[in-house]
Amino acid sequence: MNIKLIFKEPYPYEDDYLVILRNYFGASIFVVFFLVIFRPFGLATLQIATAFGLAAFFGYGAVTFIICVLFDKLSKISFPRFFDDRKWTVGHQIISMIVLVFFIGLGNLFYSHFMGFTGISGTTMLYFQMYTVLIAVFPISIITMITRVQSLKKHIREAVQINTQISINDQLHSNTNDILVFSSENEKEMLELTLGQFVYAESADNYSEIVFLENNIVRRVLMRSSLKRLLEMNKRPELYLIHRSYFVNINKIVAVEGNSRGYRCDFKEVEESIPVSRRNAQGLKDALGKLL
Repeated sequence: MNIKLIFKEPYPYEDDYLVILRNYFGASIFVVFFLVIFRPFGLATLQIATAFGLAAFFGYGAVTFIICVLFDKLSKISFPRFFDDRKWTVGHQIISMIVLVFFIGLGNLFYSHFMGFTGISGTTMLYFQMYTVLIAVFPISIITMITRVQSLKKHIREAVQINTQISINDQLHSNTNDILVFSSENEKEMLELTLGQFVYAESADNYSEIVFLENNIVRRVLMRSSLKRLLEMNKRPELYLIHRSYFVNINKIVAVEGNSRGYRCDFKEVEESIPVSRRNAQGLKDALGKLL
């Protein structure tokens, strides 16, 4: 496969912060073990058996963990379009990991200088960073590709199970004439729809776009309100938050597609497919099961 095409392939975006912290902790421990075994950057004489040596090596792990957490927070705030989970690809993953490794290397260089293990000069910095990034590129790429393939297989398999639930749910009768009420925060705008009309709502900055059917024609209304508020106004088992930017009428889902990134919901009435976040995938299966 063409390298450019591989870089454009969907990739699972991790949005569970506990999992993210666990991964960063694992990376920090890996850095400590790597430095203990290979002893680069003037660490050859450092004895891990001593209290000072042990503390110094684990200091690299602490620096790595702090940089990972700061990078995660600041990069997502500074570059929200790049870190859009709906468009996350293999290329995004590899680039972000390499940039993170660069900052880890920079942080550990200054830590080494602070501890007196190495000096700081243009040559030292270039050597330090080239060594760090070159070591990391290969494992990052391999792990990314393996994760992509495993995620693809898993999501396709589970999409088949979800579609089975959807097909069974389609055969059941639900009260599509129940009324849903959506209003703006100042309550000057109000929209009343039947459950059978409503398809999904999407967050749009300080607004929410409500997508519904009127005489079998797709209509869209932009309302000044948070998505969470609109969902709380209409607490029903048929309405489910499948992503922080979308909640849907699960009775309107006709199929779920699985790819490396996760799942996407297809609707009969609209062309758009809606992403399901990784943390809400199991919840969608549970919500469908409750309607059976």
